[in-house]
Amino acid sequence: MLLFAHTGITLGTAKVMARAAGWREKGLPALLDYRLVLIGSMLPDLIDKPLGGMILPLRNGRIYSHTLVFLLLMLGIGLVVWFWKRNSGGLVLAGGTALHHILDFMWQAPETYLWPLYGWGFPTGDPGDWLSLWISKLTDPQVLIPEIIGLLVLVVFAFELLQQLKLNKGSSH
Repeated sequence: MLLFAHTGITLGTAKVMARAAGWREKGLPALLDYRLVLIGSMLPDLIDKPLGGMILPLRNGRIYSHTLVFLLLMLGIGLVVWFWKRNSGGLVLAGGTALHHILDFMWQAPETYLWPLYGWGFPTGDPGDWLSLWISKLTDPQVLIPEIIGLLVLVVFAFELLQQLKLNKGSSH
């Protein structure tokens, strides 16, 4: 997955889940900060792509934050913050990260996802040009279709946000 699939599909999933839970009707919109959903949806790539692709000589953009250990750590921290401060931000970040792992099909890479059960190292990637590799992935329907779906969700979300801003601006006069 690339940017639009991760952000759009995760954002859409979070919105559907919030509506299904009836949070708006219960007056609980503050439980779900969509900015944190977006950060969580990209957090594993924001950490691992620079770390595994440029800093460490692995040429692998799926290392530490693409592991179940990382997800459980985030969930644990989120639960502690929730019980201590009644702030859902950490849980929202963990939820976005969990959806990132699902969209990346991480269970298909157990040597990474179940790290360190298979050893302390991570698989080394191809030392070729990352940019051309990512561009070539756009011809793969398994990448292209989720990217289009994610982009459409982002467009709809942006349109709804703009409509809400117009309504709020109109009601303030």
